[in-house]
Amino acid sequence: MRIAAGSLARLLALATLGAVGLGCASFPRLMTYERVRSPAMRDVWMEVAILAPEDLRASESLPLVVFLHGGGDGPDSLDRASISGDLVRGMSNGSVPRAVIVVPQGDLGFWANWYDGSRRYEDYVVDEVMPRVARRLHTLPCPIGCHVMGVSMGAEGALRFAIHRRGTWASVTAISGPSLDTQHRLEFLRDPLINVIIPTWHVFGPPEPLSRIREDDPWVVWESNDDVGARLYLAWGRRDRDFVREGSERFHRHLEERGVEHAVEVFEGGHDWVSWRPVILRALRQTLSLASLAE
Repeated sequence: MRIAAGSLARLLALATLGAVGLGCASFPRLMTYERVRSPAMRDVWMEVAILAPEDLRASESLPLVVFLHGGGDGPDSLDRASISGDLVRGMSNGSVPRAVIVVPQGDLGFWANWYDGSRRYEDYVVDEVMPRVARRLHTLPCPIGCHVMGVSMGAEGALRFAIHRRGTWASVTAISGPSLDTQHRLEFLRDPLINVIIPTWHVFGPPEPLSRIREDDPWVVWESNDDVGARLYLAWGRRDRDFVREGSERFHRHLEERGVEHAVEVFEGGHDWVSWRPVILRALRQTLSLASLAE
């Protein structure tokens, strides 16, 4: 089923407002929360959540996993979804590889360096948050020790990070991402309702010139394994939002046709944290285990 341009844009706008499943009830905070002043964000104070093994040794260097949350969520998303508890238990009993997990604050900023220069989320994460965590917790150097993972809006951000910061990542994991090619990005930018809800031209700029839009299109810039430069893990739900499921399926076929290596998981569930919780754990097990074999 093909979704009309306006319908896709409106659905995407609603999707960026967050996933189903995170309520406002109290929850245990197992991650460590910090507020840091970010030059990339015009000296705004940004929150960052960090999870490391409780028995992390000074002599131990672990992988660093950057987790990009979806629209409407925040650094506390792994705590709210009880995934942090799964990680603590898993790292303790050996069912999840030991790693340092960092969840930066991404607001509804699409994890992008905004076209108008007012926000630089990518620079804030890669050039400020990652070095700060690496220094304090002596994580493994990039690219062999650095991984980026995201859900929904964060999945699209993870793919963009892979394009812009090639050579930084050992793996890139996109879960329930919209997988926008140039055509669908243009539909997104030109939709009048979208521009009322989200300042798209401030974030991504105008839809012309087309060459600039194509520079951020993984369908265009990823034609071979060498173009990607990192292991890809793509996942979407059988009951995911239509444009997410259909876009992910098309992107998977695109990569297959070009011989680009990637892992795929089609999970039972939809666009919500209950569905994502086991997928995140499985993705971490696979990507981090492969990374340890590559060392």
